[in-house]
Amino acid sequence: MGFNGCCGQPASRRNARPKVAHLPDNPAPEDGVAMIYLGSGQREVRGPESGLRYYVGDSRRHFRADQSDVEKLLRSREFMLKV
Repeated sequence: MGFNGCCGQPASRRNARPKVAHLPDNPAPEDGVAMIYLGSGQREVRGPESGLRYYVGDSRRHFRADQSDVEKLLRSREFMLKV
């Protein structure tokens, strides 16, 4: 194994990217509201009013939420409206 770059890190470790697990498809609510997930990691979020399950993560930040869920989702710092 060769070393290159700084700090004596092997090239294979330094250049390795974390594997992203496949997330299930999100629901597509009619008249859904565009939102952005600001948290880290992957999560399954249950809509507090609709009961729909939203799948968000570092690789999937944008999603559409049912209008009935938006107010309660926005109470968390992990979500914001897409403007």
